[in-house]
Amino acid sequence: METCNISNNDIIELKQTMGFRVDVATWNKFVSEHPNGCTNAELIEFTKSNANPPYEVKENIDEYLEGILKLFVKFVQR
Repeated sequence: METCNISNNDIIELKQTMGFRVDVATWNKFVSEHPNGCTNAELIEFTKSNANPPYEVKENIDEYLEGILKLFVKFVQR
């Protein structure tokens, strides 16, 4: 997985796509704890560990979440 930095504003925007299974309070806490953003790996791990309902298929979940993340980042950075 290629490392990229995700800005705090991008984390907020990703709630609707990547974080739809994470409750709002938990997502907002992550946002407030990362005022300077985070890496894609950190956000993927956070999403996987806080998803409710949890992702049942474990194989390729990192690739799936990274795909969502890359699409969004490319879209907002244009």
